[in-house]
Amino acid sequence: MLTPRRRRDRERGQILVMFAFSMLFLIVGMIVVAVDLSELYEARVRLQDAAEQAAMAGAGQVDYVSAESGTPALLASFASTCSSAGDAFSRVAGSTTCVNPEGTDEVVATVTIQAAVAIPIPCVGGTFTVTASFAAAPVLGGQTPVG
Repeated sequence: MLTPRRRRDRERGQILVMFAFSMLFLIVGMIVVAVDLSELYEARVRLQDAAEQAAMAGAGQVDYVSAESGTPALLASFASTCSSAGDAFSRVAGSTTCVNPEGTDEVVATVTIQAAVAIPIPCVGGTFTVTASFAAAPVLGGQTPVG
């Protein structure tokens, strides 16, 4: 029969093995989280680029020089052109709105895009929703030929 002292001598160094395994799992977990966060960041950057391009495309369709007259019918027509151009350009799920700020003859295109990004961390959830938004106004002259 082993004495208590001999039994303890055989178990010496076991905590080192347990610590090494726990650190291994911790490091792997941190790497997984870092990779997932980088995927979320990349998705957000891509959505922001798409929203920016869609809003600028919609605003570029507005004939700002003709819109300076302030005719409500013209402004509504420009707003609908702006909205359809933004939706056609983005090719992603989202919403495009063009509004005339109160008291102005300006059209502002605002594009908001949302996308679900799959994250393979079971305890956190399957997907995260990433949202990007951008607003653009037409440049003076827009698409109007000069002369």
